[in-house]
Amino acid sequence: MFRRVIFRSRLAAFLLNLTQRLQARGFSASSLVLRMTCEEIGSYLGLKLETVSRTFSKFQEDGVLDVKQRQITVLDPQALQRLISNAAC
Repeated sequence: MFRRVIFRSRLAAFLLNLTQRLQARGFSASSLVLRMTCEEIGSYLGLKLETVSRTFSKFQEDGVLDVKQRQITVLDPQALQRLISNAAC
């Protein structure tokens, strides 16, 4: 269970950081097109492809993200922030 929290918080931090950097450049703060594959994201975050895929699915089930292929919409950035904060405790 604790490992899942760590995995989810890594992906949450990645997505929040990415949306914040895009917003600073004048793009949408909530919608983005991922140029990286799940495998590349996993490699970057130290996670397996399956873990990244399952975590995206879990975020979508929980209403945190809307995922349509590579189009990601962050529906609840506060939920992502909570995941990061909870993992830090």
